[in-house]
Amino acid sequence: MQQLYQIKNNKASLLEKFGMYYLNFFKKFSKANIVFTYTDEVIAKKVTTINLVGILLASLVGALCVYPTVWVDIYLAKAPFFIHYGWVGIVTVVSIAIELYFLFIIALRSVYKVSLLINLNASESDLVHNGLFSIKNILARTALELPDPEMKLMGIDPFKRVSKKNLLLLSIIYKGKIFLTNILSKYFLLYFVGNAIMGISILYFAILVECFWNSVVIIRVVKEARLRLFGFALANQIGSNFINDGMIEKLSPLTKKNCLRAIGNAVVMTQNYHPNMVILFIKFQQMLKITEVEQYDNWDMFVSALQNASEPERYFLLDLFTVAAAFDGKLSTIENNNWAQAYGIHAALYTTRLHALTKYLQSGKLHAALAECKLNFTAG
Repeated sequence: MQQLYQIKNNKASLLEKFGMYYLNFFKKFSKANIVFTYTDEVIAKKVTTINLVGILLASLVGALCVYPTVWVDIYLAKAPFFIHYGWVGIVTVVSIAIELYFLFIIALRSVYKVSLLINLNASESDLVHNGLFSIKNILARTALELPDPEMKLMGIDPFKRVSKKNLLLLSIIYKGKIFLTNILSKYFLLYFVGNAIMGISILYFAILVECFWNSVVIIRVVKEARLRLFGFALANQIGSNFINDGMIEKLSPLTKKNCLRAIGNAVVMTQNYHPNMVILFIKFQQMLKITEVEQYDNWDMFVSALQNASEPERYFLLDLFTVAAAFDGKLSTIENNNWAQAYGIHAALYTTRLHALTKYLQSGKLHAALAECKLNFTAG
């Protein structure tokens, strides 16, 4: 197994262990539900409540932690430069440390609350139990916004169609957003409003900026956690249906390998190893008992396989490719450019389904998403 899935750094970071600790702590006080117990409407309402509570707590923490920095900045405004900014620097560092700690706890709590909606334990029992791609590790990284580890998945290179320089640039831009927002808003207000509004220093505007970005973090974290949890639940259910319907016996040995090629090429098109993709790939690799590494990310080989497969098996592969392509909850430009080649005369049918599944995953409709994940031997 280690030769099939090679993780560059196979040890959890300290922050990830921090997240794991609190997820296990929260588990002591909660009872899980059966997967697919709640309707999509109930899930949506519960996630909204989780978001609102998280936003309220994150905003409160942000306001309380930014206030001391602003107060010191104003109070020592006329003090010598080094005294002024020395104290501002000390208070800022302490405040940031406290804020990050509580923001992490709030994010982890929010993620765990979402996990209870579909039963984290049931989803984990049939998939990846241990290691960096266990569901708890994934949720810990999601809550703390840590990157997923780099890995080689049976030779698949998710970045073969994307520039590494672009990824680095996007990361740098993202990290600088909050800092730039504070600086730009400060000088915007100084220029158009002045030093104070109704006697209140415009420096206190930083509190609103902090509340805004903390809220954005919680919303984004909860949305991604929901998507990843859906990926676990859906992959588990797809696998169960695949086995219970006796589809393994219906597939030829070559088509079984092309099942991995269908998922592998979807991974390349998403331009990243989204955990949902990893889980779906591992699920099928284990069910089909395939251990040979045979260019599962080769697009030309996949297109050739579709052309040469029997009609029922071609439709099965297109079903699996469609599900995999949507499994990260977004569609890339690369996917748009390759749909026609894969789908052929049935492009309209499958692209409609692809967009529907992606939309359901983004909007948190678990049951509707499951209905679009059916694998069979008919077109569409």
